[in-house]
Amino acid sequence: MRAAWVFLSLAFLLFGGKVQAQSIIPLEEKGGLHAAYVVPVEDFDRVDVQLIVLSGAYDDPEPSGTAHLTEHLAALSSDAAVLRKPRVRDLNATTYDVSTVYTNSGVPSDIETLLRLSRAILDTPSLPEGFAESEIDIVQRETLFRERRSPRRWLKRIALQNLYGTLRGRANNAIEDLPGLNLEKAYQFHKEHYVPSNATLIVSGKIDPDKAAKLVARFFGDTKSSSVPRKPWLDEKPARSLRSVERVESNRLALDTVQFAKFVDFEEKLTSIDMQGAFFIATEILTSRLHNALYFEDQRFLGAKMGWSFTKNADLELTLDVQLMPGFSLDAAHTRLKKVLADLLIEPISNNEINQARQKQMVSAQDATRRSSEFLWFLQNVAADGFPPVSPSVFSDMIRDTSDQEVIEFAATVVKPSATSVILAKKAD
Repeated sequence: MRAAWVFLSLAFLLFGGKVQAQSIIPLEEKGGLHAAYVVPVEDFDRVDVQLIVLSGAYDDPEPSGTAHLTEHLAALSSDAAVLRKPRVRDLNATTYDVSTVYTNSGVPSDIETLLRLSRAILDTPSLPEGFAESEIDIVQRETLFRERRSPRRWLKRIALQNLYGTLRGRANNAIEDLPGLNLEKAYQFHKEHYVPSNATLIVSGKIDPDKAAKLVARFFGDTKSSSVPRKPWLDEKPARSLRSVERVESNRLALDTVQFAKFVDFEEKLTSIDMQGAFFIATEILTSRLHNALYFEDQRFLGAKMGWSFTKNADLELTLDVQLMPGFSLDAAHTRLKKVLADLLIEPISNNEINQARQKQMVSAQDATRRSSEFLWFLQNVAADGFPPVSPSVFSDMIRDTSDQEVIEFAATVVKPSATSVILAKKAD
């Protein structure tokens, strides 16, 4: 992928359709922000302002959950400062693994208010007495609700703790740490991570680029550059020889489950920015092959849920949650899973597979031009790593320009033997 791809604004052929071009314009007068961009879009009669703090759950101190609590405090404090009342609307923020994204949306005439709300996120949270304390209870309830609805979160956490050998960073203690959540740590997290140099601003929608540039300079021009917080989890690389297996038993499970995590180090690469096209196409192919082998071809598996995480320094993490049909033992399932992964590329990837995967990705880009929520996801996805944002048209260019050989080589690296962690989880009677 070319280093300059983020600044293109061309219309690309999309297998019988076209992805409308979106210019991504970097703004020079941005104060101390890590980066700021405007993306004019005439099709949406709205304006969205995304402030992306480049820290998330992976950056949690002890106790984990601090980034999530900080998200609540910052969002509500922003509403209190600008709208004069906290919780006057639904929360407009989400804490992800490596970022926290605040989205303020409205009609084009609301642009100044939207930018003021986004700017206030970086100010030290200030809320009425007792209000901030109540958010601790809300964060605790939200976390417990998610964990109870999805036991795979718990199993994945154990697998990652064993993979990386740590309770912090990529692996956390979400439930165990909830009683320890406190405002002091949240305010400290805000002070360390909510610095302008650790934040990217994206203004998109129906707005004149020159007007957007002037308003960003007006509202963010007073921010100052500073050092950014360290990302210690980026340095966590398990030994290649690690083959961890742990057995657990719990009445939280509906079925016996195998939870699998694999770490792949593209050690010759310092950054993932020029590998994004190969990542999206190759993982589309590998996901399809895994689904075929673990669901359609072997009916002893009830299904497989997969996750792919590709970090800015080109570390790849694959997670699999595989639930078993009654009578299929955990040991037999583990053996079968290892064989499936080892044989995943016994049959070489065909040109037809690559073309189909390429088409699926480009259709996804085309669909995003019609759905504002998907469009915003495209912009924030790569930008969450501190890279320039990717619009659907830029994504189409990236996918189109990725060679078949790049896809094949990426997939081959993924399936090579590397560090793995497996949880064999038995449903308790």
